[in-house]
Amino acid sequence: MSAKPISVAEAASRLGVNQARVRAMIVAGLLDAVKVGGRWLIDSISIDRRKDNVIPVGRPFSLKKAWGLLMLAAGKRPDWLSPWDLSRIRRILREQELVTLVPRLRGRAVMHRLRAHPSDMKRVAAEKDVVQTGISAAVYHGLDLLAAEQVEVYLPEKFLQRLVKRYALQPSKRPNLLVRAVADLWPFEKGCPAAPAPVVGVDLLDSDDARTRRAGKLLLEQVEAQWST
Repeated sequence: MSAKPISVAEAASRLGVNQARVRAMIVAGLLDAVKVGGRWLIDSISIDRRKDNVIPVGRPFSLKKAWGLLMLAAGKRPDWLSPWDLSRIRRILREQELVTLVPRLRGRAVMHRLRAHPSDMKRVAAEKDVVQTGISAAVYHGLDLLAAEQVEVYLPEKFLQRLVKRYALQPSKRPNLLVRAVADLWPFEKGCPAAPAPVVGVDLLDSDDARTRRAGKLLLEQVEAQWST
């Protein structure tokens, strides 16, 4: 955990929900928590992230539907979706704001928090199989955010171990490399250096930093504003 853990009761009070709802959010993966001696202890930073987002209504999307929604929001056609799913997701996008859907998109990838040698960071970001996202892609979308010493990328899951071995990456509680591994499909176009705006916005909302989360919300609002023009 990245911050002092809090109890279920305190989390419920801070979120304005009951304790049963907090436990359900833990099971759904919406809060970072560990069980110690039969009691849940929750990362207080994940509480702050949830306070900045609307509590989701509906079940999490599958990987294919999550990526279908994000690509549709980016103006691209996800050819892995059936016509029925395509129609349903278009309707969801018409009826709901993107920011309200963020918690339902967690199935899009598996996060790996890793530590790389600082001298390798630029090389990792330039790997042919990765797509930059989050704070690493902020400059591509005109956001006033500095990546500093951290790199965020998407990577096909099948290439993860190769990357880990090549750069001697290690899991870390103080990561400087966030890798989101995507299984089963690869939603990005060949040679794409950075993820589309809806994807970057959603990933920024996963940040522990409030300013970064605000930038993510702004980017999603800009995407929706373009639809209405």
